[in-house]
Amino acid sequence: MNNKLLLCISLALATGITAKIPAQEQFEVPSYEDRRVGQLDIKIENLPRGSSFDRKSVLSKLRTRPGDPFSQYIFDQDLKQLAEDYDRVVPQIEVKGNQVDITLKVWLRPVIRSIEWSGNEYFKTKTLRKELDIKPGTVFNRSEFNRSFNKLKEYYIKKGYFESQITYKIVPVPNSQEIDIEIDIKEGRSGKVDKILFNGFTKKEESGIIERLYTKKYSNLTSWFTGVGKFNEEALEQDRLTIFNYLQDEGYADARVDIQILESPAKGKIIIDISADKGPLYHFGRVSFDGNILFSDEKIERLFRVHPDTVYSPEQLRKTADNIKELYGRKGHIDTSVTYETQLAQDEPVYNVHFQINEGREFRIGMIRVIGNIQTEARVILRESLLVPGEKFDSRKLQGTQMRLEQIGYFKSVNVYAVRTQDDISLGDNYRDIYIEVEETQTGHISLFSGFSSADNIFGGVDLTERNFNIQGLGRVWEDGFSSFRGGGEYFQMRTSFGPVQQNILVNWMTPYVNDTRWQLGIEFNAIIDSSLQSKNYSLNTYNLNTTLSYPLNPYWTTSFLYRARALDDRVKDSKKITEHTNNSGFLSGVGASIVFNTTNSAIKPNRGLRSFLEGEVVGVGGGYNFFRTAFLNAYYIPLSERGYMRYRCDFRFLFPFGKTNEFSQIPLSERYFLGGVASVRGYKEAIIGPRLKKKEKGKIKAIDRDPSGGISSSLLSMEYIYEAFSFLDTFVFIDGGYISDEVFGFGTYRFSYGAGVNVSVLGQMPITLGYGVPINARKRQKEHFFFSLGGQF
Repeated sequence: MNNKLLLCISLALATGITAKIPAQEQFEVPSYEDRRVGQLDIKIENLPRGSSFDRKSVLSKLRTRPGDPFSQYIFDQDLKQLAEDYDRVVPQIEVKGNQVDITLKVWLRPVIRSIEWSGNEYFKTKTLRKELDIKPGTVFNRSEFNRSFNKLKEYYIKKGYFESQITYKIVPVPNSQEIDIEIDIKEGRSGKVDKILFNGFTKKEESGIIERLYTKKYSNLTSWFTGVGKFNEEALEQDRLTIFNYLQDEGYADARVDIQILESPAKGKIIIDISADKGPLYHFGRVSFDGNILFSDEKIERLFRVHPDTVYSPEQLRKTADNIKELYGRKGHIDTSVTYETQLAQDEPVYNVHFQINEGREFRIGMIRVIGNIQTEARVILRESLLVPGEKFDSRKLQGTQMRLEQIGYFKSVNVYAVRTQDDISLGDNYRDIYIEVEETQTGHISLFSGFSSADNIFGGVDLTERNFNIQGLGRVWEDGFSSFRGGGEYFQMRTSFGPVQQNILVNWMTPYVNDTRWQLGIEFNAIIDSSLQSKNYSLNTYNLNTTLSYPLNPYWTTSFLYRARALDDRVKDSKKITEHTNNSGFLSGVGASIVFNTTNSAIKPNRGLRSFLEGEVVGVGGGYNFFRTAFLNAYYIPLSERGYMRYRCDFRFLFPFGKTNEFSQIPLSERYFLGGVASVRGYKEAIIGPRLKKKEKGKIKAIDRDPSGGISSSLLSMEYIYEAFSFLDTFVFIDGGYISDEVFGFGTYRFSYGAGVNVSVLGQMPITLGYGVPINARKRQKEHFFFSLGGQF
């Protein structure tokens, strides 16, 4: 009996099967710890005829040895080790006096002779073999095969086949150590959503719900790479709760939602049928509150989102409670609690509601502590804080501090909260310490990029960026390595790009807080080499060093002061035939100032607000050129719907020569203004709008069609409607207009165009712009209807 019991226990350990034995079936396991190991034999149970096997290869893996004291723990570990290398291991133990004789029956793992597939219709066998990634001729390992088999199941679910059932069967090959594996597939319906039907909803409700649903209709155009439009059981359950909450907030407190999956006439697709039993429409009846002492009833009432006879809404109840707590939080009462109780009226769908306010006490700020920062210096975090020790608590500043820290992009998570003061009890129990808890994220990256556009042709390069740079780490790099360059809250970028049109080298450094003040300092070096962007006959070379000192006057206004130095070398082919002086080499230096007014709601993709920029610069503080430059640039965004908005542009730029640079022809080409192309007036060739260079041929002077001369007066007007069709795709229609003049404060003829296009972001790494522009009053050889730009990082 002892042999049989130990056989069962060891077999369970060897195969990794855990079984729960009922209490009445448990036995006391006999101990062999006081005996020595006698004989230790290995038997191969499925060795093919004519084959041999070296038993020493098994014995060498065992720590249990003949003559050693028997250890149940070591023996169990030996069985587990053998189970990883062999298909099955069965131990047999026989007690002879003071010895334990052990026989291990071992089954060798079979070799897979073939894998047969059946039942797959929508996916080719070649595709499924690639997903399984186990080939005939390999040794069969059950656990590894099951892992790969589960990946195959997940593949079907990912592709939307929510009803798929996949099983396999092992068929031993007689008189051999081989097996055949038969995989049977019942694919079921594909799960591609053909339609979403609503029953029991109004059109307004359908419109409000469809925007909130995770489940969408399948699109042959986009779903193949976005994955949107495929059945997901968990998502559908979440959608059901979303619809239920929506109906409750619309006043249907007894609403019930049912979702059915129906067959679609379209092959391989399904229909999502959503039905609602809304029940009666509930309203608020009597609304009351008490417990307020600090604030008057009138002030509290102004915060209410629920009123008698309005439609019942749990969300408005929560918002009312939050509004009251926020009001008290502004005055330091951060522990204020607001609860509400609803009571259903008899014989009518009306909820009476009563709010109970517990004001609590006024609290002040104690110590501010930063935890979780590893490389980011505490001062970088604290300078984003709006909270000051000793001041009265203000919940808005607490929320604002968290928001500011989340927006700087240094942290994966930010949590700002108040706790009871512990270190300095003398402050009193009306003080609360602030804990700023952060989890850092990766702030630096290096990437290769490439692109193609109607302006730059093909280009590529390397970009190195660190958003949390520390320039003081230069002195510690030999001790701490490259990690010393992180944590200072500065910005650093090195970027090089190369292409047939131009080469560009950029090095940029910026600190947003100079000596922990609100002054911002930026230094930028930019070299543009052999640029022929404006014309194939041009070779413009500029080497720029810019220094900018900025100060935010308030959240909307920022003023800046600029110094720039530029070395330039502008060359034009066949310049001897050109009537004006076009080849310029030299150095210029200028100082300027600017002011920016910005109320837009996003720095990357705004759809609301105004951004206005006014700049003036005097060039002639050293160097060989003298002129005054000014620019007034405006962009205005107006939302028209949840997804659509208007963008208006109105830009004016002027350049006024004086002193030794007293006429237009003496202004370097690289300093002049150009318009036309994908970034300005679409539908026109790049930089083609405005005057052109003139050359003398056979005693006659005529303009060169392909060589724009640029200008010193410029204006750009644009009106554009943008609609976000999907999160990754925007469509737009536009009207553009602009002029270039070679006269001081001159006004030229506006060249207009209209058209449409799309902006696509592929996986957030490859922005694509495609469009078609129609010039209205273009001159000869100015048109270029199609415009595009494509770029990507990898």
